[in-house]
Amino acid sequence: MENINEFKMIETSKISPCPYQCRYIYKRDSMEQLIESIRENGILQPLSATEKDGEYELIAGHRRLFAAKMLKMEKVPVIVMKKTREEVAVLCAVENMHREELNFFEQAMAIKLLIDQLGLTQAQAGQRLALTQSCVANKLKLLQFPKEIMDMFIKNNLTERHARAVARLSEDKQKKAIEHIIKNNLNVANTDKYIDSLLKPKKNKKKPIIKIKDVRLFTNTITKAIGIMKNAGFSPVFNQNTTEEGIEYNIIIPFDKETAHVKEHQTS
Repeated sequence: MENINEFKMIETSKISPCPYQCRYIYKRDSMEQLIESIRENGILQPLSATEKDGEYELIAGHRRLFAAKMLKMEKVPVIVMKKTREEVAVLCAVENMHREELNFFEQAMAIKLLIDQLGLTQAQAGQRLALTQSCVANKLKLLQFPKEIMDMFIKNNLTERHARAVARLSEDKQKKAIEHIIKNNLNVANTDKYIDSLLKPKKNKKKPIIKIKDVRLFTNTITKAIGIMKNAGFSPVFNQNTTEEGIEYNIIIPFDKETAHVKEHQTS
């Protein structure tokens, strides 16, 4: 298709948004500034669009079109571009990737829209956007977060690298990890270390191996305790029995010396 661009003044009612646009909601403050700028100076940078049967589909300039409609402008300057469906999709994705007002989740959505609309692989999408396949894969992985988690990242001004670190965790651990990152104001490097610590397998404590000499130590302790009671005037009833499983002790300690004397007399 011959690539010839044409400048036109086009009625706003004849321009529709790009189907590959990943966001249609704009921040109020920035829109008010843009509206005021256009009111004072007009549209300095023309919109770009494609034409089909007398209707126009935007490629770039959605915010400018929205502002023009708010100002009830009948026509806006447009560069009409001869582009294929695939070329339009790529141009919209590239624009979305470089728009400062879009967060990294919305930029990832722009890539997904490109892949879904054109049936591309991650590698093919990367070629069109000048990104590596691994970069595309990492960005798409961010879309696996639940909306609640996405909102936590955006509201607390965390970066894409923070999100990629947290994405290594299972979903049930992500919210608690983000709360820790926010509370401790962790930078990306410290976040990576923190996530590593959560992923590090916990070592199982080894059960102590009891040796024969340890058993003798215990039995000597019991014998010594019996001796101390006898020296104090008590006469504990003490029986010892060795079985296949170990050594059994049966010890009856009297409440007082008199009881001890009676017990001792009855057993004799």
